[in-house]
Amino acid sequence: MSALTAIGFDFGATTIKTGVVRDGVILEKGNVIETRQDGDTGALIGEMIKEIQSLKSRYPEVVAVGFGVPGIIDPVKGMVIRLTNVTGWSDIPLRATIQSATGLTTNLENDAKAMAYAEWKHGAGAQVPNVVCVTLGTAVGGALILNGKLYRGANFVAGEIGQMSIDYQGVDFVYGNKGALEAYVGHFKIAERAKEIYAAAGKTINDEEADPKNLSAAADRGDALAEAVWKDIGLKLGVGLINVIWLVNPHRIVLGGGVSQAGERLFGHIRETIRTRCAKTFWERLEIVSAALGNDAGIIGAATLALESEFLPAPLALDASLRK
Repeated sequence: MSALTAIGFDFGATTIKTGVVRDGVILEKGNVIETRQDGDTGALIGEMIKEIQSLKSRYPEVVAVGFGVPGIIDPVKGMVIRLTNVTGWSDIPLRATIQSATGLTTNLENDAKAMAYAEWKHGAGAQVPNVVCVTLGTAVGGALILNGKLYRGANFVAGEIGQMSIDYQGVDFVYGNKGALEAYVGHFKIAERAKEIYAAAGKTINDEEADPKNLSAAADRGDALAEAVWKDIGLKLGVGLINVIWLVNPHRIVLGGGVSQAGERLFGHIRETIRTRCAKTFWERLEIVSAALGNDAGIIGAATLALESEFLPAPLALDASLRK
C-alpha cells in the first residue's frame, strides 16, 4: 500500500500557504493566497477550493485536506468559531463547505496545534511522550502533546500559553487576563521593551533597530543593551514556562516562530531562569530545543492531522460518533 497523501493549509493573518504532503514531506508547495481582510469569507474559501482542485489535478492520489487555523475552532463540528486578526470569520462551516466542493475528507485544527503535531511527529519533538510547543511571533501560541496524544481540552482551546499570566497585577490584555505572557514577549512587545531599556540608558533606537531580528544581530556584535533585552525577555518567557513545567512536567519544550530565531541567545536565558526558579526534579530531564520544521510545520501538521483523523489508527483520532 502506497503512503497516503494530503493537502495542508497554513492559514495566516496575511497569507495562506499550502502544499501536498506525504510521510511528513512536502512534495510541492501551492500558490500563496493573500488573506482577505474585507470580510468576504466566501471569496477566500473559493480561492482555497481552486487551489485544492489545482493540486489535486497534479496529485490524484490526494485523499484529504487539512487546515491549520489561527483562532478558535471546533474540530468535531468542523467549524471556525473565530479567527485571530482576520475579519469576518465567525461560525463558518469550513469543513462541510470544502468537502462538498472537493469531495475530499477535510479536517480543521488550531494552527499552533498543527505546528506542534508536525514537530512531534516529524521534527524536534521526536515523538517523546510529553512535549510542549510554543510559537513565538506577533502572538504567542502553544500546544500540548501529553502521553503521545494531542491534548485539545473541553472546548478545544488547551495550550494557549500566551494567555497565561506572569503578573496578576500586570498590563491589561485583549482577553482580560492581566499580565498575560503575550503582552510582554510578542514580537512588537519585545520592540517596545527594547526602546524602554535603551531609553533608560539615555539612548534611542528606531523601529527597525528594535525589531527582534536586529536586536539579535546587535547582541552578537557585543551591544550590552541588546543583550539586556534578551535577558529580560528570557526571564519573562522562563517564568511563563515554569508554570507549564509545574503543571505537565514535559520531556521537551519546542520553541518555534520568528522570535525563536534568536536561538541560544534567548534559550540560554530561559534555561537560566528555569534552573534558578524551579525545583531541579522538574527540569533535570527537560530539554528546550528549537523547532526543526520552520515555516513548513503548519502545512505538514495540518495535512498529517487530516490523514490521521480519518484514515490511520492514530492516537489522536476522534471517536467516529463525534465527527458526525
